[in-house]
Amino acid sequence: MSNPEFDIILLGATGYTGTITAEHITSNFPTTLKWAIAGRSLTGLETLEAQLKTLNPDRNPPVTILAHLEKDELHILVRRTSVMINSIGPYHRYSEPIVKACADEGVHYVDFSTETPWIAEMVARYHDTARSNNAIMIHAASNSSAPPDLLAWLIASKIRKKSRKATKQIIARGKLTMVGMGGGSANTVLSSVQRYGVGWLLNPDPLSLVPQGNQHGKGSKSWTWGFRKHPELGTLTPSLTGVSNTAVVQRSAYLQPSLYTKDFTYTEYNPAPHPFGAIVITLLTKFMVLFLALPPIRKLLSKLIYKPGHGPDWRENAKSESVVIDAVGEGVDGMRVKGKFVWTGAVVHVSAVLVAEAAAVLVEMGKRQECEGMGGMQTPSFLGNELVERLRILGCLFEIEK
Repeated sequence: MSNPEFDIILLGATGYTGTITAEHITSNFPTTLKWAIAGRSLTGLETLEAQLKTLNPDRNPPVTILAHLEKDELHILVRRTSVMINSIGPYHRYSEPIVKACADEGVHYVDFSTETPWIAEMVARYHDTARSNNAIMIHAASNSSAPPDLLAWLIASKIRKKSRKATKQIIARGKLTMVGMGGGSANTVLSSVQRYGVGWLLNPDPLSLVPQGNQHGKGSKSWTWGFRKHPELGTLTPSLTGVSNTAVVQRSAYLQPSLYTKDFTYTEYNPAPHPFGAIVITLLTKFMVLFLALPPIRKLLSKLIYKPGHGPDWRENAKSESVVIDAVGEGVDGMRVKGKFVWTGAVVHVSAVLVAEAAAVLVEMGKRQECEGMGGMQTPSFLGNELVERLRILGCLFEIEK
């Protein structure tokens, strides 16, 4: 769109993650940024506006917009911005109209979604429209799945640079240390299981985000009853968070065929102390997922978790939370490159940082008029080194073997 009123609108700004995102923008983005916070509660927006004024008195507060999710109002809303950050979840319940409006109006879009079946639906329904209208749309731009996607891209880029060959596989070991979860995220897990069942978690399709009949890569299903020993990564067990991460990286391979072979596979595991421990962890995880399939269990859990919009003190959790991903890539000629991602701090905080910074890159690309012909359902690694360097400045470690 030409000359919109805002660079960024943060939709769902008064939620738990949305508020942290607004705080990051207030503290770190240039004062020349034109932005707005939008949501369904005027009282909540006014409270957040006052909070942001206190956080950074030297900058003008964002414009507040009372927003509803009706079709006509959404189209009017998205036309006012270059980039829409959407933090309204569960996404499968509320966010398809937002995705459609952005695709129709040619507005760039980023979100925090980890709901892989829903993302697959959005890719199938709106990729062509977004591509036609030059709307760059990036789902799963938060902790799931930006770090593994960017790390895989860096590894594949290094292999291409050193050997002039494509990457045929990447194996990753991810360790997520997390002591608390916001109510919105926890409710999304329960709601997603109610909507889609547990099959996509127990027997995930690694190519669910790749068009049928045009699949780049065969994928690798890591959910086995056993374990895996890797010479560099040690004893490994299947990863629940790897379900969404694998799907996103495999879509990147499809979208970036110069970096990845047609039979490329990305597989993500959790670390395990020894083979027996790996088997125990796998079985316990499967039983946990199966319990989530039972409505009485979900009803009980819904009473125990935080309510949507609320969550633990993330600054306190930052003292003990972290994200660590180690990965090894292999090119078609056997060249191996190691990579590492580290974040020390609250997981919800890095999610806010990742999504906000992705939006900032899209704003800058638009100002440089670099978005023409780039539209469609992209992945975080589409933003490349510009996003990686912004994240490094903010404390994200991306380390690639030289």
